[in-house]
Amino acid sequence: MKKKSVIKREFGLMALLIALMMPGIAGCKDAGADARAVAEQVRPVKAIRLAAPLYTSARTFPGSAQATREVNLAFRVAGPLVTLNGDTGDKVNQGDVLARIDPRDFRVQVKALKAKLVASRAKLTESKLQYERYIHLVKENAAAKATYDQVKATFEMAKAQVDADMKNLEAARNALTDTVLTAPFTGFIHNKLVENYETVSQGQPVFSVVDLSTIEVTIGIPENLVGQVERFTNYQCTFESMPQKTFTARLKEVGKKPNPSNRTYPLTLILNPEASASVRPGMSAEVTVSIAGKGGEACFSVPARSVVNDSRRKTFVWTVDEQTGEVSRRYVETGNFTHTGIEVKGDLHAGEWVVTAGASFLKEGQTTRILEQASKTNVGELL
Repeated sequence: MKKKSVIKREFGLMALLIALMMPGIAGCKDAGADARAVAEQVRPVKAIRLAAPLYTSARTFPGSAQATREVNLAFRVAGPLVTLNGDTGDKVNQGDVLARIDPRDFRVQVKALKAKLVASRAKLTESKLQYERYIHLVKENAAAKATYDQVKATFEMAKAQVDADMKNLEAARNALTDTVLTAPFTGFIHNKLVENYETVSQGQPVFSVVDLSTIEVTIGIPENLVGQVERFTNYQCTFESMPQKTFTARLKEVGKKPNPSNRTYPLTLILNPEASASVRPGMSAEVTVSIAGKGGEACFSVPARSVVNDSRRKTFVWTVDEQTGEVSRRYVETGNFTHTGIEVKGDLHAGEWVVTAGASFLKEGQTTRILEQASKTNVGELL
C-alpha cells in the first residue's frame, strides 16, 4: 500500500508540473507565429538608388545610305550612236561628252528649214510692199476694198509663215544639239545601259550617273516621334563595314507620308563631307538620335525589370522610403532602351530608391528591407 501511495503522489506532481508548463508552451507558440508574420510582412527586395537625371535621351534606328543625286541620262531625240564615252565606275565632270547620236539627218533638217525660212522671208517682203501700196490706193479710192482685204490677208499669212519657219528652225537646231549627251554634274558612272552603235529611242536611258560628293542616310521614325523632331539635337551614324568610325549628320527633311509596309515616316539626313570618301550608296547604317527633354524634363535609367504594369496597363515603378522601408507606386512614362536598362520619366528624383527585383509581388504601403549589394571584390561573400 505504501508503494502505491508513493506512485500516486509522483503522478500528481508530474500532472501539476505539466499544468504549470502549458501556458509557457502556448506563449512560445504564439511568439513564433508573430515572428513569422512579421518576417512575412517585411519583404526583402533589391533596389538601386537613382543617379543624376538625364536631360537628353537617345534612340537608335536602322537606315541605309544613298546618293543625294542619281539620275538616268537619256537623249531627247532618237538615232544611232556614234560615240559612247565612259564605263561603269568612271568619274565624269560636269559638261563632259558621254555619248553622241549620228547628227547627219539633223543637219540636213536644219539646212532645209534655213532655206524654207529664206523663201518665206522673201515672200513676206513682197507681200508687205504690196500691202503698203494698197494702203495708199484705198485712201485715194483708187482700189477696191475687197482687193485691199485680200492683199492684207496675204501679208498676214506671209508674216505668220515666217514666224512658224523660225520656230521650226529653232526646234531643228535644238534637236541637233540634243544629239550630244553631256554629264549634268560631277560624279561617277553608276551603270552603262547601252553599247556603241546601237540605235536608241527618245528617252531611253543610256547612263546612270551618281553624285557622291554628298551622301544621305534615310531612317524610319514612328509616328509618336514625328511631332518631336524639333527636339532632335544630334545625329550619329555608324556603318557595318566601318564599325570603328562614327559620322555626324544634319537633318534634311521628314517625309509627309508613312511607309505603307511599317507605317514609319522617312527621315533623311545629310552626312558630313568627310563621309563621302568612304561611305557608298546602299550601305547599312545605324543612326543614334539624341532627343532633348520637354522643357528640360529629366529622365532616369533603371533596369527593365523595375518597370511593371497595373490592371489598367499603366506603367509604374516602386520607390522605397529609406526611413520606413514602405514602398509607393510612381507612375512613369517609358522611353528608350539604354545599355543600363530603360529610360523612365515621371515623379522621380535623384537619390530615391527604386525596386529592381520582386516588383511584381509588392503592394502599396508594404514594408520592405533593401538587400545589401554583394561586393564585386568579395567573391563568394567570404569577407
